[in-house]
Parts: sequence; structure tokens; C-alpha cells
Amino acid sequence: MPFKSSLVVKAVMGTKQWQLVRPLMYLTTGNQWVTVPQCYRTDLASVPRPVWWLIPRDDECARRPSVVHDFIYTNATDRFTKAEADQVFYDALLEEGMPKPLAWLMYTAVRIGGRGNWSA
Repeated sequence: MPFKSSLVVKAVMGTKQWQLVRPLMYLTTGNQWVTVPQCYRTDLASVPRPVWWLIPRDDECARRPSVVHDFIYTNATDRFTKAEADQVFYDALLEEGMPKPLAWLMYTAVRIGGRGNWSA
């Protein structure tokens, strides 16, 4: 399994964010390590409220993939293109057990609406 650690987070008081208590390690299908450091802040899955009935923001299958995806979008744009980051997200969702139609829907959403720190 490509995730080499569990996700351990704590709520950040006064925000809708979570902070990693320890690093989260993930090996992509392209054999690149992504290590999300301790203290990194995330909102988990950025799911719009109208579709929470379909995909809850804290869906168990989406938690770790969402944190890795957030981290790549904010801190690893020198190592991954947006397309690669979104593919990592999709692959990780499937590996975590997300049903393929929902994984595809979440992947499509980030392909269309995801905004990272890429300059181009």
C-alpha cells in the first residue's frame, strides 16, 4: 500500500482546518515520495456544501488523498504539474477504497476547479 503512515490530525481552533500531528508519507505510482510534514494545515477534502450528501468533507477514503493533494498544490509545485497532482489524488482515492465513480467525480472536480500555486 502506497501510504506508509496513518493520518493523525488535530483541529485548529477557530478555523475549519486540521493540523498534522505527525508526517504523512505517500509513494506515488510514479515512485515519487510525498512527505506531508508535521504541523501542515489542511481542510481535508474541499467539497462544496451542496454535494456533502454525496461526498462528505471528511470521507474516510478521501482524507489521506486530500491531504497529499493539498500539500502538492501548496508546496510541491516544483516537483509535480497540476495534471500529475490531480492524477496522484485519483490514484490515492482508489487505493483508499473510494468507489471508482466517486473517485472519478472528485478527480474531475479538481481537474476543472482546483487551484494550486503554479505560476502558469
